[in-house]
Amino acid sequence: MTEKGSSVGTAPTEKKSTAKMAAERKQENVVYIGPNSLADGLKRFTVYRGEPTALIEQASAKYKNVARLFVPVGTLNEAMAAVEKKGTPVHLAYTEVMGARK
Repeated sequence: MTEKGSSVGTAPTEKKSTAKMAAERKQENVVYIGPNSLADGLKRFTVYRGEPTALIEQASAKYKNVARLFVPVGTLNEAMAAVEKKGTPVHLAYTEVMGARK
């Protein structure tokens, strides 16, 4: 019974930490790792303070998965590796923007 009581007590804490992580995600710096599309306001390796939701919404009208190309600065190395690996969601989003530019 002690375990059941403790697991019930930790569930709300986990939800709070998830909400807290989402709030931190909005405040942390993100970098755009997709190809340049200057007409759409997208320039590779531009760093933003917080998530640029207006820019993402605008670009999403043309590129459905563009939001995947805005990654936290701390995960830049992993994200760049994922861009190079075929079949990953980030690679697919990159090729979507690249293909639509032509």
